[in-house]
Amino acid sequence: MTISLLFSRKMMLLMTLLLVAAAGCEYDAAEPVWYKEYAKPAAPVIHQLEPAVAIPGVNIITIQGANFSPSADSNVVYFDAITAQVTEATSTMIRVRRPNLDADSSTVKVATRHALTVAKYSPYKVDRVLENYGAFVDNLELSALAVDKDENLYVVEYSKTIRKVTPDGSKTLLGTATRTAYDAAIGPDGHLYLTENNRAIDLVNTTTGAVTVWTRLPTGKVVKYGDFDSYGNFYTGGTRSDLIVVHPDLSVTYANAYAGDDITAIRAFKDFVYVVSRTYGAQDPIKIWKHPIDAAGNVGAQELVFDLAAAGTALSSRSVRAIAVAANGTLYLATDAPDPLLVIDPAAGSADLFYGGIVPSYGKDLAWGNGNYLYLITGNAAPAQDWTVYRADMGITNAQ
Repeated sequence: MTISLLFSRKMMLLMTLLLVAAAGCEYDAAEPVWYKEYAKPAAPVIHQLEPAVAIPGVNIITIQGANFSPSADSNVVYFDAITAQVTEATSTMIRVRRPNLDADSSTVKVATRHALTVAKYSPYKVDRVLENYGAFVDNLELSALAVDKDENLYVVEYSKTIRKVTPDGSKTLLGTATRTAYDAAIGPDGHLYLTENNRAIDLVNTTTGAVTVWTRLPTGKVVKYGDFDSYGNFYTGGTRSDLIVVHPDLSVTYANAYAGDDITAIRAFKDFVYVVSRTYGAQDPIKIWKHPIDAAGNVGAQELVFDLAAAGTALSSRSVRAIAVAANGTLYLATDAPDPLLVIDPAAGSADLFYGGIVPSYGKDLAWGNGNYLYLITGNAAPAQDWTVYRADMGITNAQ
């Protein structure tokens, strides 16, 4: 056999093996994507919104539907042109915070990351829940407020000026405090009482504006916050002062529970007094406590209502400046932070922003009126935030 013939046969064998191998590779390879028919993503659909109307007090709105993204970040929700923050999502449900909107017939739109169309639902009514109140437009620092039984609002400026706002919105100068107020309360006599980081508690006559010393606490008992119960007992406290009870005869007793704490808010109602505190000198999350009280001002055992540490990192570092209690036992806190109003559900053990994205940042004090209105001071010097007073419709009454 010649060399050329042998070479030809080897070449034919090699070619045959290559063809077989090539055929095998083509058989095992995945089908190219351009051979596949395009699968159009399912379009999102809105069936209904719960509640049917966003009345005052509604904090979260639930959108029921289909073909949503189960990842909250992959859904975008609009009420007209206002974006609503998505807090939770499944393929059939999206929860959003109430939008900062006042509209009788808004259009709700849901867009998901992969769908080509947008779901629409209308009309949806969103009631107004917040308004600027009292025409505090001078951007002067405000420190405390209180509301009397006739819904007159008393606001104390950092400069010690006290102003009265009547229910029709008229604002007048009432008087001048002797020191900067940290808190204010209306007493059983209808007059204004100020705690000013001092042993002395001042009384402001709400008719004449005259300021006098109501009582002076024992040496070392400097107080910042306080509130009256329905029997005329005044519960007050500050930094390592303990919870102090000033009785109608001006005698003083102690709860013997907060001697090492920094008390940052107090609220008395019905048969309980609520105290907000943290360990003095520490940066641990605040705790909310309550004590049973009686007509004589006796303070019962301390009971933990809520530890803000359970609210997660975003909320647990906040400083609390005031507390209010709703008729159903829900708690509302004014905090010195962005989105300042927190809602605490003691029964569920939960905390959340309330009217997040609606209430301006940095809460300094709050007071609940005689109906559904909560009055709130907001403002800050650094970072800059204008000082003013807002009135929020909470959709529920307080716990008086």
